[in-house]
Amino acid sequence: MQFAKTFLNRLRIFEQFLCFSAFMVMAGALIYDVLKREFTGSGAFGAPQVGVIGMIIVSYIGIGLASAAGSHYRPRFADNIFPEKYNSLLDRISEFGFALFCAFMAVVATRVSMESFDLKDVAPVLRNPIWPVQMTIAVGFGLVAIRHFLYGLFPAIKPAVSGESAEIASEQQVQEILHGHDGYGHERGAKGPRS
Repeated sequence: MQFAKTFLNRLRIFEQFLCFSAFMVMAGALIYDVLKREFTGSGAFGAPQVGVIGMIIVSYIGIGLASAAGSHYRPRFADNIFPEKYNSLLDRISEFGFALFCAFMAVVATRVSMESFDLKDVAPVLRNPIWPVQMTIAVGFGLVAIRHFLYGLFPAIKPAVSGESAEIASEQQVQEILHGHDGYGHERGAKGPRS
């Protein structure tokens, strides 16, 4: 189990480095484009496209970082269907199921990338091959599959899920969200001041 924990920690550092680098490229390209427009009146050739490539890398590698932090979205509609004594087993099954789903998506993305490589597909503006960008999607899903497979094997290394203690909004909070603070306060005015 210690090996898995060390491996996942190093994997997280690698993913952080990739995301940070891609974000810096994306931000740098867009800032350069804006500054060039301000000073010369025309944008930098290909800067928006470079920004989009950086965003794709950040998005798909960032899936793994969300999982590593326990902040990924997890549907909770089936949480109370089975008795609490089965929670440990169900957690393992869900981890393996999610790992399998991510592995399937990684395979699909790899096949699409290989097809783009065979067809020599290029981006319209920059004329760069698109298969390396598509492989980012495969790598992102593949890393998440590995992470959740290890969570299924060793539940003790799984991070606590963020937002577990989130409360359900009260009726008053729901009404304020739907009608706004002022409108709802006006409707309640006849009933007396709000506390």
